[in-house]
Amino acid sequence: MDIIFNLMVVTLMGLVAVIAGIFEDLESDVASTSNPNSQVQLASEVGNLHKFFNRAISGEPLLVGTMATISGTICYVLLSLNQPILLSLTISAVIATLVQLVLSITSYMGRITSQALYNQPIFMDVLYKHIPTMVAHAFITLFSITLLSYLMVYVMNPQLPLTFPLVTLLLGVTLGSVGSAVGDIHYGAEKLYQTEKFGAGIPVSLNGQITTISSIGSNSSIDVVKFCSKFAGPLTGLCFGIIIFLSFWQSLVFGIKLGLIFGFVIIILITILNGFLEHKSRKKYGKYKKE
Repeated sequence: MDIIFNLMVVTLMGLVAVIAGIFEDLESDVASTSNPNSQVQLASEVGNLHKFFNRAISGEPLLVGTMATISGTICYVLLSLNQPILLSLTISAVIATLVQLVLSITSYMGRITSQALYNQPIFMDVLYKHIPTMVAHAFITLFSITLLSYLMVYVMNPQLPLTFPLVTLLLGVTLGSVGSAVGDIHYGAEKLYQTEKFGAGIPVSLNGQITTISSIGSNSSIDVVKFCSKFAGPLTGLCFGIIIFLSFWQSLVFGIKLGLIFGFVIIILITILNGFLEHKSRKKYGKYKKE
């Protein structure tokens, strides 16, 4: 019965991890946490005004890990005071989201102000449109991470032998790393290079066009979120969910020692699959050749 119960908990953890991964990547997109920062910073310098919410407090792993730790610590204190679980999870996620909101606004205002030298104005509609979207995504992300940590520490049998805030830190850093590694690849910036020859060098000045080229008018972080919600967000959630599910599932089913062996087998199979896909892609599209 313990194995069946734990498998049900692990399955629930995987689903929560998928939700956390999706909204973490989309929150990063609307606030421009990592990938487009160099392009956005360059835009005004090359004469392109932009409406990107260029936050860039830090990289995703550090930012998500810090905010998740704040949420986990507050939730841990509330649970120690015998507060209801749902209330503790909600309050902790709300407070952490407010902290992230304040840091995001001050970072954005500071960055845009520093670009006044290049006549880059502060567009108030960017604040009005991007902040509510960012807050909504951040809350769901932090709530999911805190809930995921709660399931690991308090619900699983045996319980995870780590403190609640520490688990939220580890999960936050892991999720931020997954979002940075998986989601950013499918950011949509490749549309800038559709007019360039395959394999050709990209002029530095072209990177600044990320803020102006769009199907309808000026490109913004809202457009990026819409684009990424179709592929990058779900793919990030799927990746994080698989990591969480397989990490616990293999040890529950096969035990610790056999679980490690099973994990190595999965890594080898994934490596072979990646090699096969890369070989097939290179064979199909080939290398860039001069005409």
